[in-house]
Amino acid sequence: MANPSAFRGPRERAQFIAAYDSVMRNWPVPFEEREIATASGQTHIVVSGTPSSPPLVLLHAASATSAMWSPIIAAMSRTYRCYCIDTITEANKSTAAKHIYSVADHVDWLQQVFSALGLARARVMGMSYGGWLAAQLALHAPERVSHLVLLTPAGTLAPLQWWVKMMTPVVLRSPQGARRFLQWMSSTPDAPTDPGVNLITVSMLSSRLRRVTPPSVFTDDELRRITTPVTVLIGDRDVIYRDGPQAALARAQELIPTVRTQLLPGANHLLTLDCPDKLKTQISGALA
Repeated sequence: MANPSAFRGPRERAQFIAAYDSVMRNWPVPFEEREIATASGQTHIVVSGTPSSPPLVLLHAASATSAMWSPIIAAMSRTYRCYCIDTITEANKSTAAKHIYSVADHVDWLQQVFSALGLARARVMGMSYGGWLAAQLALHAPERVSHLVLLTPAGTLAPLQWWVKMMTPVVLRSPQGARRFLQWMSSTPDAPTDPGVNLITVSMLSSRLRRVTPPSVFTDDELRRITTPVTVLIGDRDVIYRDGPQAALARAQELIPTVRTQLLPGANHLLTLDCPDKLKTQISGALA
């Protein structure tokens, strides 16, 4: 059986985990870490918020981790029991036992995580690749999702123009290339020096080349079938969409029955870094 690990090797994984733990030492609220067993492997989850609060599941961006939610987690944890899931196909603290490629496998993995956490239904928020995963869950298991928040979802609404830019520094093992790529996705000066963004650089350079499931663009029919209340938030400077952020929002408005959209001024793709305060305000209204 082919190696399902996303890491180049044990040394790279150990270095990454040390960097991850260092970033998490500045997590702004009390948290616990859980390991959930699924058929796909062990899933790592960062949990914050009062146990009696309504559940909110958060799915991070590609090459990121649960640490990316740090700028907004204090606000979210005041109202919700937050479950930040490390995607099992990524180089993070989750440990895959097998390769998963199909949409059905991804949705099944998420449903197993929900069941292990005792969540019949939850608010679900995803950013970038995590937004694509969240939308797939809402499409194929709508009974699991009470509210859906898509932060600059990869694919889903519109074709992308980032894949080559993202993969080039991974192929070349180039720290400078990874930092240039991350700055390209942010409107914040010196974005790669942010500890959470630097962790993405470490992840990119620790990852091995492997087959991954790219975020697809939903068909018109698939978008029409998402009946969960949906909020889509995209920065007006977002660079990932081939035809621009306005085109992505326009397609959401046209096809998703219960959608609310908002263009966030001054923000690029890394929303939790570029506009955390605006994001907290918009998300609070979306989840109410």
